[in-house]
Amino acid sequence: MRAQLLPRAGDVATAALEAELLLAHALGTTRAGLLLRHVVEASEIATADALVQRRACSGEPVAYLLGRRAFRELELAVDARVLVPRPETELLVEAVLELHASGALPPGPVADRGTGSGNLALSVCAWRPVVASDLSRDALEVAASNVAAQGAGDRVLLVQADGLTHLRASSMAAVLANPPYVSAAEYEHLADDVRLHEPRMALVPCEGSPQAMFARLLHEARAALLPGGWLLTEIGAGQAGLVAGLCSVSGYGWVAVHCDLAGIERVVAARRA
Repeated sequence: MRAQLLPRAGDVATAALEAELLLAHALGTTRAGLLLRHVVEASEIATADALVQRRACSGEPVAYLLGRRAFRELELAVDARVLVPRPETELLVEAVLELHASGALPPGPVADRGTGSGNLALSVCAWRPVVASDLSRDALEVAASNVAAQGAGDRVLLVQADGLTHLRASSMAAVLANPPYVSAAEYEHLADDVRLHEPRMALVPCEGSPQAMFARLLHEARAALLPGGWLLTEIGAGQAGLVAGLCSVSGYGWVAVHCDLAGIERVVAARRA
């Protein structure tokens, strides 16, 4: 295994970790299981080297090569049809579960807009039933496989829809969203493993700009929320002021901003008045 072939020049620890994950996958074991393997077949090394070559030559995300990604306590199937779930998105789950635990959420289900792999829906469905939607039929197929694998079919309803207009007015206790908030100009400067492999529609808003996308999200979420219900959306770095300002003129009575572990403003939570 040639970890030095992997991208991220100068990040030896990341390259070594990726190499271990790919080798463990090729051997059908875990990273810990590698310590117990005294004999490795030539065919297994060849399989692992092929995965390393794919990572090194095209920058294909490790999650796609493995076919899975951890998100909180979940192990989710992922492939090029869906965005790779990020650790910072876990902050959305933490924020909504805090509201649930404190009694701040009104009774009712939760909507997950743009569900992708289903990571948000599956993270909260034990506490609230979830209506999870996505415009992409391909993404919904991935989400459906994860819902089935988690035995959550009675808690998560999957719907193909553009936005939130399919929801009945004043019916949701919360709306969760990890929307496409990267501008077209920013997209051209993303890392190759993201820009060349992950679905563009999950990154760049079809509305033409992040501002237009967030304005639409706020409008549709407010219509779907119960009085006192909450919209919680992930945002890009530097977008907190924009989104909070839109909230203040869109009928939301309380707005809070949550920072991720890197100190970046990452989630806006807004309560419908």
